[in-house]
Amino acid sequence: MNKLISFRNRIESIYLKHSRVLGFVGRMLITFACLMILRSSVDFNSILSSLWAVILLSVICGFVPLRFLMVIVLAYTVAQVFTLSTALGIVFLIILAIMYLLFFRYAPTYGPALMLLPIMFLLRIPVLIPILLAVMGPAVSVIVVIFGTIFYYLIFFLDMNAATFASSTGTLEFTKVEILVEGVFRNKEYILILAVLFAVFMIVHFLKRINYNYSVEIAIAVGTGAYIVLSLAAELALHTLTTQRLLTFVIGGLVSGALAILINSIYRPLDYSRTESVEFEDDEYNYYVKAVPKATFEKERVQVKRINKRKIL
Repeated sequence: MNKLISFRNRIESIYLKHSRVLGFVGRMLITFACLMILRSSVDFNSILSSLWAVILLSVICGFVPLRFLMVIVLAYTVAQVFTLSTALGIVFLIILAIMYLLFFRYAPTYGPALMLLPIMFLLRIPVLIPILLAVMGPAVSVIVVIFGTIFYYLIFFLDMNAATFASSTGTLEFTKVEILVEGVFRNKEYILILAVLFAVFMIVHFLKRINYNYSVEIAIAVGTGAYIVLSLAAELALHTLTTQRLLTFVIGGLVSGALAILINSIYRPLDYSRTESVEFEDDEYNYYVKAVPKATFEKERVQVKRINKRKIL
């Protein structure tokens, strides 16, 4: 634990010294990773899909506040889709605009989490973001899980059916929209995965609030188990369970749980050995407060004792 706290303190001190530079680099890298995924999935505009265009947009996003990063990412996506089909571009614009406005209203500070969720889907650990948001954020941050999953499956479905959309003529624009809406919003697999991630978020969020020591660690462990069980149950319901998918959900869930515990231990280390329960009152209420101090340790103080060389007479 002391090593984790020491590592956290070093990172924090480095960030405080170079906050502007590191903030710029962090925003740029997150945007670059997200745009590279979009570039490989919605590669419909040769100019926007070029590597130099992605790098230029990433550098621009380095100067943009976190809450507005999604504007550039969503605008990039809509521009790519408009190149494929005007009707699909309009549908994407409406859906993503509604999502962003609701996101900006209720969870504007969680833009990086929303951008990282599609990346986690590709890494087969999508439950990591819901668990971390449930542990570190308020209940309203579940909107990030919902919108991030919808955004990923919109891109995924468009990528899988790009040839169909591109081969259709201009007279079948309404058919393209119908295929997109039915393929995404009536897809049982997508709905079940969204329900699983939503359920895991709620389980972790409510368990972390129980009045027990190590409640966060317990919540993460239970949430990880719930993700594995619910995902396998969904696969059985859809009759799509294979050995590969079984290993994907089990290993991905365990890795996500381990990473969530590690990140939480670094971000918010608590010392449960010094837990205190405090009671006080005012004119109207009695207050019962459980205080868990943050884990800290004092740096070792090394004292060097100088021994003068004995003079030889």
